[in-house]
Amino acid sequence: MFARAWTWVERILEVIMATFLLAMALITAADVVGRYFFSAPLPGGYEIVQYLMALSVFAALPLTTRAEGHLTISLLTDRMGGRARRLHRVIMLFVITLMLAFLAWRMGVQADHLAGGAELSGSLGIPLAQVAYAMTVLAWLAAAVSAVLVVQAIGGKPPAKAKPEEAVE
Repeated sequence: MFARAWTWVERILEVIMATFLLAMALITAADVVGRYFFSAPLPGGYEIVQYLMALSVFAALPLTTRAEGHLTISLLTDRMGGRARRLHRVIMLFVITLMLAFLAWRMGVQADHLAGGAELSGSLGIPLAQVAYAMTVLAWLAAAVSAVLVVQAIGGKPPAKAKPEEAVE
């Protein structure tokens, strides 16, 4: 059930990310053309790109978490046997889950703070709380994905793209 639901979430996040990246490219291009050919940069273009970049990063967070694409140093883990590697994976996924939950919680606190002060962006007057709330939801989604991975790892399920030696116990 998780796999089927995740397929839809994954597709939606990929479309969101692709849309944001395309929008950033188009806005940047329009800004450059306007600035250098018409001496009229796109008003607020830089600001919009900043928010789209932040949202793109947070939209990628659940995808990266599901793929277990975290930065790792395999100096010691490559030498671990099956059981030690599995234990290491469970521990690391648990720590990552805690870190993502902390990040999501703090983003939510910041979003509430921004909403309470009705903070707006500098150039365009975009309400910052909505951007922060979207980032909060995406961080909580990443934390939930990581928690599911912890449960699966405890149950012995190998990583989605496990190397043959990682699937062996």
